[in-house]
Amino acid sequence: MKKTHIIVLIILVILGIVYFTNYRNVENQIGNSDKTIKIGAVISLSGQAATFGEFAKNGMELAVKEINASSGGKGQKVEVLYEDDKTDPKSAVSAYKKLTSVDKVQAVVGGLWDFIAEPLFPLAKQNQLTFISPSNLRIKDTFEPNEQSFLMLPEFKTVLAKAEEFLKRDDVKKVAVVHFASTFGVEVGRAFDEMVNNIGKGPIINESYSQIGNNDFKTLISKLKDQNVDTLFIDMVDIDTVNFLKRAKELEFTPKIMTYVGSYDAFTDENKYLLEGITVLDWESSKPAFNDRYQKMYGTLPSKSAQRAYDAIYVLVNAILHTNSNSEVAKYIESHSTETPNNTIQFLSTHEVSSTDVYLKTYRNGVLVQLEN
Repeated sequence: MKKTHIIVLIILVILGIVYFTNYRNVENQIGNSDKTIKIGAVISLSGQAATFGEFAKNGMELAVKEINASSGGKGQKVEVLYEDDKTDPKSAVSAYKKLTSVDKVQAVVGGLWDFIAEPLFPLAKQNQLTFISPSNLRIKDTFEPNEQSFLMLPEFKTVLAKAEEFLKRDDVKKVAVVHFASTFGVEVGRAFDEMVNNIGKGPIINESYSQIGNNDFKTLISKLKDQNVDTLFIDMVDIDTVNFLKRAKELEFTPKIMTYVGSYDAFTDENKYLLEGITVLDWESSKPAFNDRYQKMYGTLPSKSAQRAYDAIYVLVNAILHTNSNSEVAKYIESHSTETPNNTIQFLSTHEVSSTDVYLKTYRNGVLVQLEN
Protein backbone atom coordinates (compact mmCIF):
# COMPACT_ATOMS: atom_id res chain seq x y z
CA MET A 1 0.00 0.00 0.00
CA LYS A 2 1.32 3.39 -0.93
CA LYS A 3 2.39 5.71 1.83
CA THR A 4 -0.19 8.34 0.82
CA HIS A 5 -2.97 5.76 1.01
CA ILE A 6 -1.87 4.79 4.49
CA ILE A 7 -1.93 8.44 5.60
CA VAL A 8 -5.42 8.94 4.13
CA LEU A 9 -6.64 5.78 5.86
CA ILE A 10 -5.22 6.93 9.20
CA ILE A 11 -6.92 10.32 8.78
CA LEU A 12 -10.24 8.66 7.99
CA VAL A 13 -9.96 6.42 11.05
CA ILE A 14 -9.17 9.42 13.27
CA LEU A 15 -12.10 11.40 11.83
CA GLY A 16 -14.36 8.42 12.41
CA ILE A 17 -13.29 8.17 16.03
CA VAL A 18 -13.81 11.91 16.57
CA TYR A 19 -17.24 11.79 14.92
CA PHE A 20 -18.35 8.77 16.93
CA THR A 21 -17.10 10.32 20.19
CA ASN A 22 -18.88 13.62 19.52
CA TYR A 23 -22.05 11.78 18.52
CA ARG A 24 -22.02 9.79 21.75
CA ASN A 25 -21.41 12.95 23.79
CA VAL A 26 -24.37 14.71 22.20
CA GLU A 27 -26.53 11.62 22.60
CA ASN A 28 -25.67 11.43 26.28
CA GLN A 29 -26.34 15.15 26.77
CA ILE A 30 -29.57 15.58 24.82
CA GLY A 31 -31.16 12.22 25.25
CA ASN A 32 -30.63 8.94 26.93
CA SER A 33 -29.42 5.77 25.31
CA ASP A 34 -33.04 4.86 24.64
CA LYS A 35 -33.58 8.25 22.98
CA THR A 36 -36.02 9.44 25.63
CA ILE A 37 -36.18 13.05 26.79
CA LYS A 38 -36.70 12.81 30.54
CA ILE A 39 -38.20 15.76 32.40
CA GLY A 40 -38.77 15.75 36.15
CA ALA A 41 -41.82 17.18 37.90
CA VAL A 42 -41.76 18.22 41.56
CA ILE A 43 -45.44 18.87 42.22
CA SER A 44 -47.94 18.63 45.05
CA LEU A 45 -49.81 15.36 44.70
CA SER A 46 -50.80 15.56 48.37
CA GLY A 47 -51.09 18.32 50.96
CA GLN A 48 -52.82 21.69 50.60
CA ALA A 49 -51.68 22.27 47.02
CA ALA A 50 -52.81 18.85 45.75
CA THR A 51 -55.50 20.41 43.55
CA PHE A 52 -52.85 22.52 41.83
CA GLY A 53 -50.72 19.40 41.44
CA GLU A 54 -53.52 17.40 39.84
CA PHE A 55 -54.18 20.07 37.21
CA ALA A 56 -50.46 20.57 36.56
CA LYS A 57 -49.90 16.86 36.09
CA ASN A 58 -52.85 16.60 33.72
CA GLY A 59 -51.51 19.52 31.67
CA MET A 60 -48.06 17.95 31.39
CA GLU A 61 -49.49 14.54 30.48
CA LEU A 62 -51.53 16.15 27.71
CA ALA A 63 -48.42 17.89 26.36
CA VAL A 64 -46.43 14.63 26.41
CA LYS A 65 -49.21 12.78 24.60
CA GLU A 66 -49.41 15.41 21.87
CA ILE A 67 -45.66 15.76 21.41
CA ASN A 68 -45.10 12.01 21.20
CA ALA A 69 -48.03 11.56 18.81
CA SER A 70 -46.71 14.24 16.45
CA SER A 71 -43.02 13.27 16.57
CA GLY A 72 -42.39 16.67 18.11
CA GLY A 73 -39.41 15.13 19.87
CA LYS A 74 -37.73 14.48 16.50
CA GLY A 75 -37.65 10.75 17.06
CA GLN A 76 -37.06 10.96 20.80
CA LYS A 77 -39.95 10.12 23.07
CA VAL A 78 -40.76 12.52 25.89
CA GLU A 79 -41.35 11.23 29.41
CA VAL A 80 -42.20 13.11 32.60
CA LEU A 81 -41.20 11.56 35.93
CA TYR A 82 -43.29 12.77 38.90
CA GLU A 83 -42.35 13.19 42.54
CA ASP A 84 -44.72 14.40 45.27
CA ASP A 85 -43.48 17.41 47.24
CA LYS A 86 -46.41 16.99 49.69
CA THR A 87 -46.77 20.82 49.73
CA ASP A 88 -43.70 20.85 51.93
CA PRO A 89 -40.36 22.57 51.13
CA LYS A 90 -38.19 19.81 52.63
CA SER A 91 -40.06 17.14 50.68
CA ALA A 92 -39.67 19.26 47.55
CA VAL A 93 -35.89 19.33 47.99
CA SER A 94 -35.78 15.55 48.47
CA ALA A 95 -37.97 15.03 45.41
CA TYR A 96 -35.77 17.30 43.30
CA LYS A 97 -32.58 15.52 44.39
CA LYS A 98 -34.04 12.11 43.53
CA LEU A 99 -35.11 13.24 40.07
CA THR A 100 -31.75 14.82 39.28
CA SER A 101 -29.32 12.39 40.92
CA VAL A 102 -31.13 9.06 40.56
CA ASP A 103 -33.45 9.49 37.58
CA LYS A 104 -31.02 11.79 35.71
CA VAL A 105 -33.73 14.05 34.30
CA GLN A 106 -32.69 16.80 31.90
CA ALA A 107 -34.86 19.58 33.36
CA VAL A 108 -37.48 20.04 36.08
CA VAL A 109 -40.97 21.56 36.27
CA GLY A 110 -42.60 22.28 39.62
CA GLY A 111 -42.75 24.34 42.77
CA LEU A 112 -46.43 25.22 42.40
CA TRP A 113 -46.51 27.55 45.44
CA ASP A 114 -43.85 30.13 46.24
CA PHE A 115 -42.51 28.55 49.42
CA ILE A 116 -42.18 25.23 47.58
CA ALA A 117 -40.38 26.68 44.57
CA GLU A 118 -38.00 28.91 46.55
CA PRO A 119 -35.62 26.19 47.83
CA LEU A 120 -35.43 24.67 44.35
CA PHE A 121 -33.98 27.80 42.70
CA PRO A 122 -30.49 27.41 44.24
CA LEU A 123 -30.48 23.68 43.48
CA ALA A 124 -31.16 24.39 39.80
CA LYS A 125 -28.27 26.87 39.74
CA GLN A 126 -25.98 24.44 41.52
CA ASN A 127 -26.82 21.59 39.12
CA GLN A 128 -26.89 23.79 36.00
CA LEU A 129 -30.26 22.21 35.26
CA THR A 130 -33.22 24.25 34.02
CA PHE A 131 -36.17 24.62 36.38
CA ILE A 132 -39.56 26.09 35.42
CA SER A 133 -42.27 26.98 37.94
CA PRO A 134 -45.67 27.11 36.17
CA SER A 135 -47.80 28.96 38.74
CA ASN A 136 -45.67 31.57 40.50
CA LEU A 137 -45.39 35.28 39.86
CA ARG A 138 -42.06 37.04 40.07
CA ILE A 139 -41.73 39.38 43.06
CA LYS A 140 -39.01 41.95 42.54
CA ASP A 141 -36.10 41.65 45.00
CA THR A 142 -37.96 39.01 47.03
CA PHE A 143 -38.94 36.04 44.86
CA GLU A 144 -36.46 36.09 42.01
CA PRO A 145 -35.55 33.23 39.67
CA ASN A 146 -31.86 32.80 38.88
CA GLU A 147 -30.08 32.06 35.59
CA GLN A 148 -31.33 28.45 35.60
CA SER A 149 -34.90 29.16 36.76
CA PHE A 150 -37.98 30.50 34.97
CA LEU A 151 -41.53 31.53 35.91
CA MET A 152 -44.53 31.01 33.65
CA LEU A 153 -46.20 34.12 35.10
CA PRO A 154 -45.03 37.76 34.94
CA GLU A 155 -44.06 40.13 37.74
CA PHE A 156 -46.77 40.36 40.39
CA LYS A 157 -47.21 44.12 40.04
CA THR A 158 -48.26 43.78 36.40
CA VAL A 159 -50.99 41.32 37.39
CA LEU A 160 -52.14 43.30 40.40
CA ALA A 161 -52.51 46.45 38.30
CA LYS A 162 -55.81 45.01 37.07
CA ALA A 163 -57.20 45.40 40.59
CA GLU A 164 -56.72 49.16 40.39
CA GLU A 165 -59.86 49.40 38.23
CA PHE A 166 -61.84 48.06 41.18
CA LEU A 167 -60.10 50.15 43.84
CA LYS A 168 -60.84 53.42 42.01
CA ARG A 169 -64.57 52.98 42.60
CA ASP A 170 -66.21 55.76 44.61
CA ASP A 171 -67.54 53.35 47.23
CA VAL A 172 -64.01 52.12 48.04
CA LYS A 173 -62.77 54.18 50.97
CA LYS A 174 -60.98 52.04 53.57
CA VAL A 175 -58.98 49.09 52.23
CA ALA A 176 -57.54 46.14 54.14
CA VAL A 177 -55.51 43.10 53.10
CA VAL A 178 -55.49 39.81 55.01
CA HIS A 179 -52.78 37.44 53.81
CA PHE A 180 -50.93 34.28 54.66
CA ALA A 181 -47.42 35.00 55.93
CA SER A 182 -45.57 33.74 52.84
CA THR A 183 -43.36 35.61 50.39
CA PHE A 184 -46.34 35.98 48.09
CA GLY A 185 -48.68 37.09 50.88
CA VAL A 186 -46.26 39.73 52.15
CA GLU A 187 -45.94 41.09 48.61
CA VAL A 188 -49.74 41.21 48.28
CA GLY A 189 -49.88 43.50 51.31
CA ARG A 190 -46.97 45.67 50.18
CA ALA A 191 -48.18 46.03 46.59
CA PHE A 192 -51.75 46.83 47.62
CA ASP A 193 -50.52 49.48 50.04
CA GLU A 194 -48.45 51.12 47.30
CA MET A 195 -51.31 51.01 44.81
CA VAL A 196 -53.94 52.32 47.24
CA ASN A 197 -51.63 55.14 48.34
CA ASN A 198 -51.01 56.09 44.71
CA ILE A 199 -54.74 56.59 44.10
CA GLY A 200 -55.12 58.59 47.31
CA LYS A 201 -56.99 56.03 49.43
CA GLY A 202 -54.20 54.69 51.61
CA PRO A 203 -52.65 53.52 53.74
CA ILE A 204 -54.21 50.08 53.91
CA ILE A 205 -54.74 47.96 57.00
CA ASN A 206 -52.32 45.05 56.57
CA GLU A 207 -52.99 41.85 58.53
CA SER A 208 -51.31 38.43 58.25
CA TYR A 209 -51.81 34.96 59.69
CA SER A 210 -49.23 32.20 60.00
CA GLN A 211 -50.83 28.77 59.60
CA ILE A 212 -53.03 27.13 57.00
CA GLY A 213 -56.26 25.68 58.40
CA ASN A 214 -57.79 25.69 61.91
CA ASN A 215 -58.09 29.49 62.02
CA ASP A 216 -61.03 31.06 63.83
CA PHE A 217 -60.56 34.64 62.51
CA LYS A 218 -63.06 36.09 65.02
CA THR A 219 -60.64 38.53 66.63
CA LEU A 220 -59.24 39.62 63.27
CA ILE A 221 -62.67 40.21 61.72
CA SER A 222 -63.84 42.17 64.76
CA LYS A 223 -60.75 44.37 64.44
CA LEU A 224 -61.39 45.05 60.74
CA LYS A 225 -65.04 45.82 61.44
CA ASP A 226 -64.12 48.29 64.21
CA GLN A 227 -61.78 50.08 61.77
CA ASN A 228 -64.62 50.59 59.27
CA VAL A 229 -63.01 48.56 56.50
CA ASP A 230 -65.29 48.62 53.45
CA THR A 231 -63.00 46.84 50.93
CA LEU A 232 -60.96 43.74 51.66
CA PHE A 233 -58.49 41.65 49.65
CA ILE A 234 -57.90 38.16 51.04
CA ASP A 235 -54.93 35.94 50.26
CA MET A 236 -56.02 32.56 51.59
CA VAL A 237 -55.99 28.94 50.54
CA ASP A 238 -57.67 25.67 51.49
CA ILE A 239 -60.35 25.85 54.22
CA ASP A 240 -59.21 29.29 55.45
CA THR A 241 -61.29 31.18 52.87
CA VAL A 242 -64.40 29.20 53.83
CA ASN A 243 -63.86 29.78 57.54
CA PHE A 244 -63.16 33.48 57.10
CA LEU A 245 -66.27 34.14 55.03
CA LYS A 246 -68.46 32.09 57.35
CA ARG A 247 -67.23 33.97 60.41
CA ALA A 248 -67.56 37.34 58.62
CA LYS A 249 -71.20 36.54 57.87
CA GLU A 250 -71.81 35.52 61.49
CA LEU A 251 -70.28 38.80 62.71
CA GLU A 252 -72.18 40.86 60.09
CA PHE A 253 -68.97 42.10 58.53
CA THR A 254 -69.94 42.84 54.93
CA PRO A 255 -67.15 44.63 53.04
CA LYS A 256 -66.60 44.40 49.31
CA ILE A 257 -64.29 41.40 49.04
CA MET A 258 -61.68 40.69 46.39
CA THR A 259 -59.51 37.61 46.08
CA TYR A 260 -57.78 35.62 43.34
CA VAL A 261 -58.34 32.33 41.59
CA GLY A 262 -57.21 29.42 43.70
CA SER A 263 -58.33 30.90 47.00
CA TYR A 264 -61.66 29.08 46.88
CA ASP A 265 -60.56 25.48 46.22
CA ALA A 266 -62.12 24.17 49.41
CA PHE A 267 -65.63 25.41 48.59
CA THR A 268 -68.31 22.79 48.03
CA ASP A 269 -71.82 23.17 46.67
CA GLU A 270 -73.02 23.63 50.26
CA ASN A 271 -70.94 26.74 50.94
CA LYS A 272 -70.51 28.32 47.51
CA TYR A 273 -73.22 30.81 48.47
CA LEU A 274 -70.50 32.56 50.50
CA LEU A 275 -68.76 33.55 47.26
CA GLU A 276 -71.73 35.45 45.84
CA GLY A 277 -70.68 38.96 44.79
CA ILE A 278 -66.98 38.45 45.51
CA THR A 279 -64.61 39.96 42.95
CA VAL A 280 -61.91 37.63 41.63
CA LEU A 281 -58.58 38.59 40.11
CA ASP A 282 -58.15 35.85 37.51
CA TRP A 283 -54.79 35.10 35.90
CA GLU A 284 -55.59 31.39 35.47
CA SER A 285 -57.85 31.51 32.39
CA SER A 286 -56.91 29.06 29.62
CA LYS A 287 -57.24 29.38 25.87
CA PRO A 288 -60.53 28.00 24.46
CA ALA A 289 -58.76 25.47 22.22
CA PHE A 290 -56.76 24.17 25.20
CA ASN A 291 -59.96 23.93 27.23
CA ASP A 292 -61.47 21.75 24.51
CA ARG A 293 -58.47 19.41 24.29
CA TYR A 294 -58.15 19.13 28.06
CA GLN A 295 -61.86 18.46 28.55
CA LYS A 296 -61.81 15.80 25.83
CA MET A 297 -58.97 13.99 27.62
CA TYR A 298 -60.06 14.42 31.26
CA GLY A 299 -63.79 15.11 31.14
CA THR A 300 -63.49 18.44 32.95
CA LEU A 301 -62.26 21.96 32.25
CA PRO A 302 -58.68 22.91 33.18
CA SER A 303 -57.86 25.21 36.05
CA LYS A 304 -54.95 26.41 38.16
CA SER A 305 -51.61 25.80 36.47
CA ALA A 306 -52.77 23.25 33.88
CA GLN A 307 -52.12 25.30 30.74
CA ARG A 308 -48.84 26.78 31.95
CA ALA A 309 -47.54 23.36 33.04
CA TYR A 310 -48.49 22.12 29.57
CA ASP A 311 -46.66 25.02 27.92
CA ALA A 312 -43.61 24.47 30.16
CA ILE A 313 -43.16 20.97 28.71
CA TYR A 314 -43.18 22.37 25.17
CA VAL A 315 -40.64 25.04 26.17
CA LEU A 316 -38.27 22.49 27.71
CA VAL A 317 -38.54 19.91 24.94
CA ASN A 318 -37.90 22.54 22.30
CA ALA A 319 -34.84 23.85 24.15
CA ILE A 320 -33.42 20.38 24.83
CA LEU A 321 -33.70 19.49 21.15
CA HIS A 322 -31.82 22.67 20.17
CA THR A 323 -28.92 22.37 22.60
CA ASN A 324 -25.98 20.03 23.12
CA SER A 325 -25.99 19.80 26.92
CA ASN A 326 -28.32 20.30 29.84
CA SER A 327 -26.35 23.34 30.98
CA GLU A 328 -27.15 25.13 27.69
CA VAL A 329 -30.94 24.75 27.95
CA ALA A 330 -31.56 27.83 30.12
CA LYS A 331 -29.54 30.09 27.82
CA TYR A 332 -31.53 28.87 24.85
CA ILE A 333 -34.86 29.54 26.61
CA GLU A 334 -33.65 32.98 27.66
CA SER A 335 -32.82 34.00 24.08
CA HIS A 336 -35.52 32.23 22.04
CA SER A 337 -39.30 32.25 22.00
CA THR A 338 -41.24 28.98 21.83
CA GLU A 339 -44.39 28.35 19.85
CA THR A 340 -46.81 26.08 21.68
CA PRO A 341 -50.33 25.16 20.53
CA ASN A 342 -51.56 27.83 22.98
CA ASN A 343 -49.15 30.76 22.85
CA THR A 344 -45.83 32.21 21.89
CA ILE A 345 -43.81 31.91 25.10
CA GLN A 346 -41.15 34.58 25.56
CA PHE A 347 -39.20 35.19 28.76
CA LEU A 348 -37.78 38.52 29.86
CA SER A 349 -34.18 38.88 30.98
CA THR A 350 -35.48 38.51 34.54
CA HIS A 351 -36.80 35.04 33.58
CA GLU A 352 -40.53 35.60 33.96
CA VAL A 353 -42.86 35.47 30.95
CA SER A 354 -43.40 38.75 29.21
CA SER A 355 -47.17 38.90 29.76
CA THR A 356 -50.32 37.00 30.63
CA ASP A 357 -54.06 37.62 30.38
CA VAL A 358 -55.67 38.97 33.58
CA TYR A 359 -59.39 39.46 34.16
CA LEU A 360 -61.67 40.84 36.85
CA LYS A 361 -64.55 38.44 37.46
CA THR A 362 -67.33 38.00 40.00
CA TYR A 363 -69.54 35.23 41.32
CA ARG A 364 -73.17 35.56 40.25
CA ASN A 365 -75.62 32.79 41.11
CA GLY A 366 -72.72 30.43 41.75
CA VAL A 367 -71.02 31.08 38.42
CA LEU A 368 -67.80 33.04 37.84
CA VAL A 369 -68.45 35.68 35.17
CA GLN A 370 -66.29 38.44 33.75
CA LEU A 371 -66.96 41.98 34.94
CA GLU A 372 -67.67 44.50 32.23
CA ASN A 373 -65.14 47.29 31.81
